Amino acid sequence: MPKRIMFFSDIDDTLIQTKRKTNFQKKTIVGSYNKNGEEGSFFYEGTKIFIDTLIDSNINFIPTTARNLGSYKRTVFYNNQKIKHAILNFGGLILYNNKIDIQWEKIISQNYSILKSLDIVICELDKHVEKHNLNLEIKIIDSYYISIYNRENLDNVAILKKIKECLASFIIENNQFYIYENDNSFGILPNFLNKSLAVEYLIKKNEPILTIGAGDNISDLAFMKCTDFKLSPVNCLI
Repeated sequence: MPKRIMFFSDIDDTLIQTKRKTNFQKKTIVGSYNKNGEEGSFFYEGTKIFIDTLIDSNINFIPTTARNLGSYKRTVFYNNQKIKHAILNFGGLILYNNKIDIQWEKIISQNYSILKSLDIVICELDKHVEKHNLNLEIKIIDSYYISIYNRENLDNVAILKKIKECLASFIIENNQFYIYENDNSFGILPNFLNKSLAVEYLIKKNEPILTIGAGDNISDLAFMKCTDFKLSPVNCLI
């Protein structure tokens, strides 16, 4: 089989968006479902045609997402047998034919074995947040990272600023981690939990002749810089 082109693409806000962010004056197609089986996110028709064209060609389309396995299973990508790879959990999990890449799993496990326990970190974070009087939902996701959601007024700029300052001061004391930000959601992630490292791993393993990266968030830039070409939707954060 000839070497293939590899197209690494973020999913949410790059290819699909939630109801709140979707302009339904345009023709849309369901891209994912929520836990209750209800329509959750949507493609615009042109985006869906573009992605389907890539997948049907001799291009290895690779969803590269923060979603965990359960959330990824609710997207239209999971059951598409033409999609061979997927990068999930910010790069913590790689699938091949919807099965875990054992070699990458061993690398990630070794990194976690020398990392400060997430249980300890979340306890420290809870105390830190409490001092700043913030109403946040904080939990560990699949033993990979700490998720933080702002429960307050979603459009309150002052509260978001306060959250960012709180998390930034926490990271100074916990330099094994970094902050992920997306609207009202945040994450405290180990430094090695990064889409770019998973992308580098797959590029080295498969030796493609050309690579493309697509994303919408400044956090996607790291993995996009690993590729030969970069694509971003209009009005994104990059």
